[in-house]
Amino acid sequence: MQKMLKSKAGKKLSTGMLNDAIMAIVLIIVLFLLYAELVPEAQTAGDTLNATGVPLGGLFTSSGVIFVVIMAALLIVVITAVLAMGK
Repeated sequence: MQKMLKSKAGKKLSTGMLNDAIMAIVLIIVLFLLYAELVPEAQTAGDTLNATGVPLGGLFTSSGVIFVVIMAALLIVVITAVLAMGK
């Protein structure tokens, strides 16, 4: 006999719920690929900005605090969205 997909509550998973899960996975992948493409560009621009001698330009270098904050914010947004989807 064929096993049916069930949620934690024991209910059958609907196609709408599966579509939402697949869409969430695709959106997370696209978001990470977007960040992977844009952050190195921003880091190069930050290094160039720092080389000009702008005050506080060191925050925007490739090893600066700003990019650590941006990556932490990305993870917080993704985790919050995934946890909210489960409710």
